[in-house]
Amino acid sequence: MRISLRPLGDVPGDVLEDLVEDLKDLGTATILEPLPLGAESLDAERGQHRAESLLDALAAGPGDRVLGVTAADLYTGSYKFIFGLARIQWTPAVISLARVATPDPARFRERVAKEAIHEIGHTLGADNCPNRGCVMSFSDSAEAVDRKTRSFCGRCRPTIDFTLKRLRT
Repeated sequence: MRISLRPLGDVPGDVLEDLVEDLKDLGTATILEPLPLGAESLDAERGQHRAESLLDALAAGPGDRVLGVTAADLYTGSYKFIFGLARIQWTPAVISLARVATPDPARFRERVAKEAIHEIGHTLGADNCPNRGCVMSFSDSAEAVDRKTRSFCGRCRPTIDFTLKRLRT
């Protein structure tokens, strides 16, 4: 599978380079030119960007999947914030670095990787999983991200493998 990483706004290059490495189990990732964060996605009152608007901007990207990466804080619907968003079996996904920040560089990288894998998992057909250790477990805090692994559990793995096999044929 080909994964295109699309920076949205100013994103540190080392974060993107780490993601290229961290997503190797899912496919080959390449870094695209950044897109500016559009004013149409910004809710000035909240100081956050609406994630759906960013997904719409990513819909026409190259590759089998497009992962938008932004430092901006994101929200959707009634959620105060989200780490990322994707639609089941759609091409684009987006993650935010805003709420996974920590002074520990290794923990930050791990959190970013887990959320990237989680959102790409949605694009491959997996839904949120009740298994707290599964990468597809819903996270409502940085601590919840820390608790889960980078791996798909036995319930989610067949869905991922099925979709990856379809993409290869």
